[in-house]
Amino acid sequence: MRLADTQRDFLGQILATPAPTVSEGMRVYHHAYRARLAGAMAETYAQVWTWLGDETFHAEARAYIEAHPSTQWSLDDYGQDFAGFLAQRFPDDPEINELAWLDAALRQAFAAEDADLLDGTALMRVSDWETVRFVLNPALRHRAIRSNAPALWRALSKGETPPEVLCFEAMSGLCVWKTGLASRFRTLEADEYALICALAAGQGFAAACEGLTLRAADSDATQQIGAWLGQWLAEGLVTGLDATEISA
Repeated sequence: MRLADTQRDFLGQILATPAPTVSEGMRVYHHAYRARLAGAMAETYAQVWTWLGDETFHAEARAYIEAHPSTQWSLDDYGQDFAGFLAQRFPDDPEINELAWLDAALRQAFAAEDADLLDGTALMRVSDWETVRFVLNPALRHRAIRSNAPALWRALSKGETPPEVLCFEAMSGLCVWKTGLASRFRTLEADEYALICALAAGQGFAAACEGLTLRAADSDATQQIGAWLGQWLAEGLVTGLDATEISA
């Protein structure tokens, strides 16, 4: 038998469900493969594990593993779409998949590229606010949410009793990024999140703000956007400006 055929047969027996009736050694490999993947998922999704409890979490992890064999040499990225899997499994409990997304996003942000903070005085050198583009933190991950999953995550991570689950009619945004060696996250109201999404998509600052200005009185919108920009700079969400739009 050729080596490729042997390897293909070995992999087929490892992935087979249920475990094949073969040698004891093969059963050890069959179990070890799943146990290692389950261990990696438990490490990544620590707060979801706490929230669901041992039995439910491990049952969902096993179901995910059977449906999604590992395709990478490294386990670092395995299970990154577990949140989407849980969204299908628990459609009436959005906090579950949102907790999972937050667990994974915080790990991804920590491993992302570093970026220096932008000095607020750089704004004074902007020569054309109509065309300037802001560079967002390269570690930024974001999504829309409809539960209080961030509050649940904070409580679970501290070993505290989590608050009651709340689901809101209006969607809000959840942003995850890092400054230095610390990953962080914050919930954003709809308008602020819409602006972040527009900037993340590459829109110029003026174009991104235009829709928000139309939804509010000009003076109110200008004041609010200015406050957001100041907060983003302080938090490290905005880390750069398009150099072509800055005066010397």
